[in-house]
Amino acid sequence: MALMMNDTDMDRMLEEIRPKEETYRGKAWGTILAETAEVLTLGAFSNTYCYLGVSEHYLVIAIVGTLNIDRIKDKVCLPFEEIESVSIKRGIIPSQRIIKIKGKNIKLKISLVNNHFTTKVKNQKEGMDKICETLKNLK
Repeated sequence: MALMMNDTDMDRMLEEIRPKEETYRGKAWGTILAETAEVLTLGAFSNTYCYLGVSEHYLVIAIVGTLNIDRIKDKVCLPFEEIESVSIKRGIIPSQRIIKIKGKNIKLKISLVNNHFTTKVKNQKEGMDKICETLKNLK
């Protein structure tokens, strides 16, 4: 069982759910904040870890839970054309970004943090930057 978010699991999980003919432009780990858990029917009212990827036309999320982070618990494959609004703001930690996404039948609030102490994701900052840049340019 994996104890930390890591590149190997992120690559494996996001590849499993990557839409055909798409290539990831950016990948990072994040936390789906508790207020959106009920929207995703995760059955929990706590924060949930995830891996995110952006491709040419999709936001892809592999939801892994909070304790067992080496298996996909749920997934989201959201076409950019179904995203109605995106808001990206800085969090209380300098490297944190809070992303709010509203789309057809979905509302998400995701926290991305560049934290090397609790994860083994080497290119987190670059992945975060690419995800935020791609989502900002949608609308």
